[in-house]
Amino acid sequence: LLVFLILFIIPGCSKNITSSSENKGVLKINLTDAPGNYEAVNITFSEVSVKFENDWKIINNQTQTFNLLTLTNGKTALLGESELEPGKYNQIRLKISAAEVVYKGQTFTLTVPSGAHSGLKFGPSFNIEPGITYKLIVDFDANKSIVPQGQRNNYKGFILKPFIRVIPEAETGAISGTVANGENSPIAYAIAGTDTVTSTVVDTTTCNFVLGYLPEGLYTVNITDTEGKSYTKSGVTVTAGKTTSIGEITLK
Repeated sequence: LLVFLILFIIPGCSKNITSSSENKGVLKINLTDAPGNYEAVNITFSEVSVKFENDWKIINNQTQTFNLLTLTNGKTALLGESELEPGKYNQIRLKISAAEVVYKGQTFTLTVPSGAHSGLKFGPSFNIEPGITYKLIVDFDANKSIVPQGQRNNYKGFILKPFIRVIPEAETGAISGTVANGENSPIAYAIAGTDTVTSTVVDTTTCNFVLGYLPEGLYTVNITDTEGKSYTKSGVTVTAGKTTSIGEITLK
């Protein structure tokens, strides 16, 4: 299952003047993640490319491995950056060559679907303009992307079914806050209607959180810890390029 959605911009604009060649623009693609119930989720990408007219333009063909679980709370990693000819680009393609998950101290090789080896293709389309950097965020939801095999608490293996959302960074904003009693591993969720758009762990040191790369709109923020304490706030407004703070809250 592949989902094309839209994620968070840590405040800033995706159209920035760059020092690229005068007649070219720059595409920058960053990777981020929502938390998962694992110790590590390691995904190896072998190629990142974009489609221009009938050709695929390689952004990065260096093999890269990322532990997705280190990319929460607004953190990102660079998937690829390249100068491109101006014009409309219709698709992004990610090739995944390997994946593994660490669960209860044991490492499992994830079964990767054939489509991921040949390339996962998804939107949105976007325009490259001369002298401009265009930034895209790829949100790879680890928890939704991994399907356990076998009985609960006695899994025999895992299958990778990538669940990804992509958004131009400039079209998104964020929600931040602090959990006063955040010692029991709380997780914060941003919910639009019935859809959980993204989630993040609360930092165990600072007790701060950032729900990043959210499309503009109204959200409900729900925070729950491992002891069953929770907090909910409705009607939180997200504006592109800005971070909305809900301040310090207490789980009850």
